[in-house]
Amino acid sequence: MAGFRSILAPVAPGDASLDAAALGAALARQAGGALTLLYVIEVDRRLPVTADMELEGRRGEELLRRARARAEAAGGGVTIEDEMLQARAAGPAIVEAAAAREADAIVLGVAASLLPGRFAVGRTAEHVLGHAPCAVWIARAPLERAAPAAEPAARP
Repeated sequence: MAGFRSILAPVAPGDASLDAAALGAALARQAGGALTLLYVIEVDRRLPVTADMELEGRRGEELLRRARARAEAAGGGVTIEDEMLQARAAGPAIVEAAAAREADAIVLGVAASLLPGRFAVGRTAEHVLGHAPCAVWIARAPLERAAPAAEPAARP
């Protein structure tokens, strides 16, 4: 793990993303590296990519604040930077950010779902896994399972 000195952890709603931020900080601490938390505002194609996205920006700031708190708790003094950017799609923006920073790893939180006959992680994770110029670590939230059916009552 000595090679993971520059780690990128994209931030999105959900516990998996916060877990990924904490994991990224722990990896950076072990390697004496730094962590960048990245929030991507996806801008609808009907708007210019530079459109004012004030509400989404406030949401992003809150998510970055929460992710930073989790990362600081796990990172023990590791250097943490935040960044927010606007793009058409999060996946390509994450890959471009990793390349621009020469990141050694991306730690990506995913909230996976089981579809009939297949496991799905979503378009952003699929794009990052298929195009990242560095290692990709996945922090997957536990799958929600249906509670087991109650045992039938014993008959006397």
